[in-house]
Amino acid sequence: MTDIITLALGELITAPGLYAVPETAYHADPVFEPSLSRSIAEKLILQSPMHAFAAHPRLTKQEEKDEANSRARDIGSAAHAMLLGQPTVISVLMFDDFKKKAAQEARSEAQEKGAIALLKKDMDTVQAMVEKARAVLAENEDDAVRALAGSGDEAWPRFNEVTAVWQDRCGDIWSRARMDRLSISAKTITIIDYKTTELSAAPDYVARTIFNNNYHFQEAFYRRGLRQLFPEIDRHELRLEFRFIVQEQEPPFEITVAKVDAAGRLIGEKMTSAAFLLWRKCLSENNWPGYPGETKTAEMPAYIDTRWCAKEIEDPYLQGLGFDPMPFFETNPYKPKPIMEPN
Repeated sequence: MTDIITLALGELITAPGLYAVPETAYHADPVFEPSLSRSIAEKLILQSPMHAFAAHPRLTKQEEKDEANSRARDIGSAAHAMLLGQPTVISVLMFDDFKKKAAQEARSEAQEKGAIALLKKDMDTVQAMVEKARAVLAENEDDAVRALAGSGDEAWPRFNEVTAVWQDRCGDIWSRARMDRLSISAKTITIIDYKTTELSAAPDYVARTIFNNNYHFQEAFYRRGLRQLFPEIDRHELRLEFRFIVQEQEPPFEITVAKVDAAGRLIGEKMTSAAFLLWRKCLSENNWPGYPGETKTAEMPAYIDTRWCAKEIEDPYLQGLGFDPMPFFETNPYKPKPIMEPN
């Protein structure tokens, strides 16, 4: 299956496959039955079923969000479009900033037409980012990654902003995922996810970011969908790979290509399995509970103990303070311990 089905405006998806779906239609859920997406699944298992129900566009009417403009987000979106070669309109505005009313009005006008509105200096940043990305990615060992720089094998199909829709084995649940790029060759299918950041893209920092932001769960969710659409993967006739590409938005616009290790992939699959099982249960029972009502004990993370012990030792103001006559409180009210047992 390598053909992309283009969805007509207002049309609902009724069959598994790969689809070209506008971003707004994707987030509104274009499947004929309410489908499970990665973001809803994440709310389901990391917050509660009630949060997932409230955020699902087909289960709860969503209030229209007036998202605040974000320079970092717009730079990232423009770099994303340029690197992937997407036909996204980028409107370059000749202002120093967006403080004045004329600049704000010009930005709003461009956005109403579906364009990404950028200041000239930010467009220069985007072009420098993409130039750096192509130079670095052209040397990568992976053909699907090199293709982003125009250096890969052009014989195999590559799809940008592609939506995968499948009916999962777990309760025939309809599910969907939107991937930045899907590269299909004779032996390998590669999912590529490109992210930009105002922070560091150093390899160690990227590794922490992947797990802190549950990107290992994102990878597992996407892999699950492609395994359904491409049974050759589970027959070991096709390899399935996933690459994260993370790039800094500040000079020198450094970039890291990363993949999740086997342990991270296993935890991601366990999380994904739990999400599908819980979604099946909530759907079948039409019951979407919130947080438990009973009192919970807040368990102290190990780093709190380590951090305080280090401060006790290293802080000069905490040295030589003498003896505190107030003993620590115990689970049972404090009783002086006898020096010796009575005869």
